[in-house]
Amino acid sequence: MKTKHFTLAISALAVLIFGGLNITSQNWLSSARVDMTENKLYTLSSAAKGVAANLAEPIELQFVYSRKLAADFPAIRTYGARVRELLSEIAARSGGDVIIVETDPEPFSDEEERLIDAGIQSTQTDSGDPLYMAIVGRNSVDDEIVIPYLAPEREALLEYDLVKLISQLDDPLPARIGVLTSLVDFAGSGQSPKDYYLLREMARSYEIVPIDPNFVVLPEKLDALMIVHPPKLSPRQQYLIEQGLLRIGRAIIALDPTSKASVAARGRRAHLTSSLGPIEAMLGLTPLTEVVIDKEIGLPVERIENGRRFVEVQPLFIAPPRGNMSNDDPVTADLARSINFGAAGVLNVTPALGADFEPLVWTTAQAMMISSQRAGREVTPRELMSNYAGLGVQQTLIGRLTGELQSTFTDAIPPIVIPDDPVLAALAKDSNTELPHLEKSEQAVDIILISDADMFDDTFYVSPNGGAPVADNAAFVLNALDNLSGSDALVHLRSRAPSARPMTRVDDMRAAARERLYEEQEILQTRLQQTEARLDELRASGAGGGLLGNGLGMDAIDQAEAEELTRFRAEAIEIRQRLREVEREFRADIDKLSGRLALFNVWVPPALIILIGFFVVGWRNRSKGRSR
Repeated sequence: MKTKHFTLAISALAVLIFGGLNITSQNWLSSARVDMTENKLYTLSSAAKGVAANLAEPIELQFVYSRKLAADFPAIRTYGARVRELLSEIAARSGGDVIIVETDPEPFSDEEERLIDAGIQSTQTDSGDPLYMAIVGRNSVDDEIVIPYLAPEREALLEYDLVKLISQLDDPLPARIGVLTSLVDFAGSGQSPKDYYLLREMARSYEIVPIDPNFVVLPEKLDALMIVHPPKLSPRQQYLIEQGLLRIGRAIIALDPTSKASVAARGRRAHLTSSLGPIEAMLGLTPLTEVVIDKEIGLPVERIENGRRFVEVQPLFIAPPRGNMSNDDPVTADLARSINFGAAGVLNVTPALGADFEPLVWTTAQAMMISSQRAGREVTPRELMSNYAGLGVQQTLIGRLTGELQSTFTDAIPPIVIPDDPVLAALAKDSNTELPHLEKSEQAVDIILISDADMFDDTFYVSPNGGAPVADNAAFVLNALDNLSGSDALVHLRSRAPSARPMTRVDDMRAAARERLYEEQEILQTRLQQTEARLDELRASGAGGGLLGNGLGMDAIDQAEAEELTRFRAEAIEIRQRLREVEREFRADIDKLSGRLALFNVWVPPALIILIGFFVVGWRNRSKGRSR
């Protein structure tokens, strides 16, 4: 074979091998990744991998992204790349069951109209063009779920949001929530206008299964339990609830030391304090016997005294703001408003071995404890504020208990009591309804504990004018139900570190300079206030009239006062000059740091490579010279 033909054959074979290796690696190594980021941004959690790898049917995720428009906004462009990479990682881990489609809709196109009808939202830009960054998910039976806008502020919860959407598409049936309560307006199905706002909202997304206060068995196939200010429970009912918690593993439990909502609905017949008996020991929860008050976050209330209307802070009704909530838990991370409480208790939880407790919402350090008996009376803010002494420690109002729990009924299981009601008696006697005793939880439990039941009452957070919520009470509970009743993977997902890597040294320098700047500004402001006060004195005495308004010279003013004004103006000019010097010094420090960063990141690496190249060439030339 001629050399020319041989070269052509080898080249063609090399091209075929290169193409074949690329196709093979794409099919076989699509899930292989090397993530060298500090926070492992592109590495899925084990929970997310489990959801992606065990889908029952193919799912399509349409990434609606104005890529061309986002090119003008570095922060949006970076976040868009982050979303795209995470979607690619999910698709790679799904074995082909997650299909990613990216769309950049043209303005005023049919595609844009269709996506808007589906529920996506845009953010306006300086040019007036809408910028889209949304997800539209679809399954094989045409169910469609939309994330209207992927806000960069929620980057820490991006993985959770995507896995939640995939999980919902994979199992679109509504979750069954068993509700046990003694609150009259929370005991329905959510279909009546008299039902609490929260219950009506729950009915939109879940199948609500009310549990009769005289229950002898718990409903079957529940995805989560919801226990809100429960009625007085018999030992057998306490046992059934405990076994239900160990078996189901997902629950929201709201107990109350003094339920204002129950008193308002039932009067003297009200069930004032709620308890779960021995179950509280299993949870590691100290019984709620006291009520917390907090003057720093008390709600404003109206009071009429001697025919006059007053608005004052009621420390018994508290509203922890966004800053008093966990940023790391998906249930509270995206809340924007306060959660309103009425006569709440405090969660003192000592988790058992193998369990963990994490606060989600808490008071300020100015909180104080009072007896539940005192809180149950009509007590005025003035009475509560007398002899007020803050504890100096924040108190937990809501928390999450996770891990393994042990039964407290191992030694003495309460016997079955046959009720008088024939239907309930038949259920109690039915051997098929009796489940085997559990010594410990079948799986890791996830329980949201709440120290107040009044937060479910519309009176505390729903505006009577229009019926719109003025606080995030309902949003919190719905977030918790979404988290607990979804895939098991969802309850183990937490927020991740954001991809943004702030330059902490620059931030520290800016903060230090800002402190100095503020100090100078305060000095200047004080001096200016003194000047204005002095000028007012001059106006009042008439001594300054010529200077200020009549066009006369300095001779019309007392010489000492003129010198005082002149001296202060000179000092003000000097202070302004110092302010400018501080600003220049701050900029100089930042510019020096930027120069050093550019030197070490832009110029030093290629310079080192060039030097190494010269060294290698010189060493080889010297080696050749010696060999000759």
